[in-house]
Amino acid sequence: MTISRAFVQQAELEQAVLDAKRALAPDVVNLRYSLSEDWAGEPAIYFNVVLSEEASKQENLLKSYNRVAAVIQQRVEPLEQWGVLPYFNVRSQAEQLALQEEAWA
Repeated sequence: MTISRAFVQQAELEQAVLDAKRALAPDVVNLRYSLSEDWAGEPAIYFNVVLSEEASKQENLLKSYNRVAAVIQQRVEPLEQWGVLPYFNVRSQAEQLALQEEAWA
């Protein structure tokens, strides 16, 4: 059984994600993640991304989402460097304020 690097070197992964978060400012207000398995049992990383109100406007949302995914793919390299499949969940600041979910805070 092979264990993905992401599960073993979590401090280094945290630093890589923090670097990506800085690069995504000011569009990304918060960036959290969790490690788990996906529906097929493959190692996965789930990113919870809180976008600024400007970035989450309908006319900006697709561009914002694509930028988030690209920057994380380039700077974190989830599959290549960490052995986990990336999944992205995005919401606006207003939505997070209304829902108050800890996994996104």
